[in-house]
Amino acid sequence: MAAAPPTVEYGQNGGPQGPPLSLMSPKLQPADPAPAPASAARMSSPARAYYVLLGVGAVAVGIAAIAQLRPGTHGWLAFVVLTAVAAVAQLFIVEKGSNQSYRTAIAFILAAAILLRPGFIVLLAALHYVPAWLKFRKRWVVQVFNVFNTTLAALGAWAAFHALSTSNVLMVDDVRFALAGLAACVAFVAVNHALLSGIIGLTSGTRPWATGLFGFESLSTDLGLAALGVGVAAFWSVNGWLILFVIAPLVLIHRAMYVPQLQEKARVDPKTGLLNAREFEGTLAAELERSRRTGVPVSLLMADLDFLRNINNTHGHLAGDVVIKGIADTLREQLRRYDVASRFGGEEFSVLLPETPHAQAVQIAERIRAAVADRLFEVDTSPEPIRATLSIGVATCPEDVTGAKELVHEADIAVYAAKAGGRNRVVARSAAAAATLG
Repeated sequence: MAAAPPTVEYGQNGGPQGPPLSLMSPKLQPADPAPAPASAARMSSPARAYYVLLGVGAVAVGIAAIAQLRPGTHGWLAFVVLTAVAAVAQLFIVEKGSNQSYRTAIAFILAAAILLRPGFIVLLAALHYVPAWLKFRKRWVVQVFNVFNTTLAALGAWAAFHALSTSNVLMVDDVRFALAGLAACVAFVAVNHALLSGIIGLTSGTRPWATGLFGFESLSTDLGLAALGVGVAAFWSVNGWLILFVIAPLVLIHRAMYVPQLQEKARVDPKTGLLNAREFEGTLAAELERSRRTGVPVSLLMADLDFLRNINNTHGHLAGDVVIKGIADTLREQLRRYDVASRFGGEEFSVLLPETPHAQAVQIAERIRAAVADRLFEVDTSPEPIRATLSIGVATCPEDVTGAKELVHEADIAVYAAKAGGRNRVVARSAAAAATLG
């Protein structure tokens, strides 16, 4: 498991009397609760201390282990083969939900923990990341943390296995080898997830059980991939060529895990992680149908970023992207877990507020507007942080209209009124509660 980009969590529809249908859409969670920070300088003191302590421990153990290797040390061939296949596997990480990534390289790391000396394991833990670093160019703090984490997790697996068995399946009782393999799998996943949850907690304040790292899906997937590593080690002990019969099913496993990622990419806007317009329209239609059945109100916010062209012309398009992403983060921070936000297109955002009467929707819109106006956006092309504002229109079903297209149209009209009124304000479309705040 490694730090991963933002993804989404799914809920269940409770029916007409249950939670809104929007719970079946991506819930608004922090965009990136599980990453390492942008730079070491931005870490909190506890996070920096944790990072350094982890690094010192991994480097100290690694140097001591590598110092034991010699040109004639047994295992060089296995080291080269396992490092090569692990490096290739690392190029094909599968981004999954709940801010997680799954990597089939775990199978080969676990096999190395069973077959090789600790020095080889340390070298593999670092070297197998190199091709992926060159391809994806992740931040160095993420890269280095993943090396520390993988090194300590793999050495933990080595210690757990060799406390119970030897590495050659032909030289030990079958049951003993299997139990030792199970212990290695549990040790690797436990250390890996525990260390990752620690940095998450210190950099984002997310509690361990809220990271998704200790959920059934996350643990079972990583344990399953690690278990394949026991098979790789056993096959190598018998005949090295047999590991080809493990690589083949790993390809199928990767393709199976990749399907949800493709589905997710089709649903979300890649720049912000919010729903795209097409998916939002489907969610809006479903929620309006539920509103007609139950009589509960549904409100819609349409928000337009003010003067994006000026930001792009003054600071560059990358600065505009930073602002757009920052607004998406603000929406996640200000909305409830069952609200649904999307990037409707360009500089326009939409927010579905299930079971929300008009007056409450106006309050939520004003809260969002104020939060964006107060936010500072740090961009590389400006020595000082820049600011941005939103113009927001509010419309409610059934108070204003009942159809999806009509509701969007009414909210759009309110946005135009907000811009005409001077921007950086909220305009409520409802004739009963028409008001302008700003």
